[in-house]
Amino acid sequence: MKDMKNNFIKYLTAAALAIGIVGTVQAIPITGSVGFNGSFTQDGTAGDLTTATHLTIINPVVTPGTPTMDFIGAGAPVSFASPIGVNGSLLPMIGQLWSVTVGLKTYTMTVSTEAETLDTAIQLNLAGTGIMHDTSVGAGKLDDTAGVWQIGFGVSGTPPTASFTWQSTASATLPDGGTTVMLLGAALSGLALLRRKLA
Repeated sequence: MKDMKNNFIKYLTAAALAIGIVGTVQAIPITGSVGFNGSFTQDGTAGDLTTATHLTIINPVVTPGTPTMDFIGAGAPVSFASPIGVNGSLLPMIGQLWSVTVGLKTYTMTVSTEAETLDTAIQLNLAGTGIMHDTSVGAGKLDDTAGVWQIGFGVSGTPPTASFTWQSTASATLPDGGTTVMLLGAALSGLALLRRKLA
């Protein structure tokens, strides 16, 4: 009887430790979305985006009303890598594309994939996937999080006025870091102990 009590205490302690460890290693993803807008310059024929091979973003700002969740309060400084290659240019968008400040944190977006989804004389759209990063250190740092993005470049009027819009959203699909397996193991250990006690 004493051995069973000692085993029960050991299993209970092991389960509590497993749950405690899992709680400290659980990923905390970046959540929400953010939008930017501004203007751009192009090479090629002004006002005809089909002739451009690169676009240079100028004066980007956070679009009012677009930041949600972790991006609420996003503001200056906002920076975009430029130029951005389009129409088969050798300047791919792969790598860090933008950064934005939210309070004491700076978030960045590294592009993983890109595709040109629309290409007309007055509108050019790109879309893809990437990883959002929290560049802060220490307590409160959020984990790198996969996300999706899209950017649209448009021209209108005479003379042509160029503007762009950007939208990116963090994805909520992250692995749970083994939490499920650890909890299942603790539950099965508890059942085994209960079976021994009842036998």
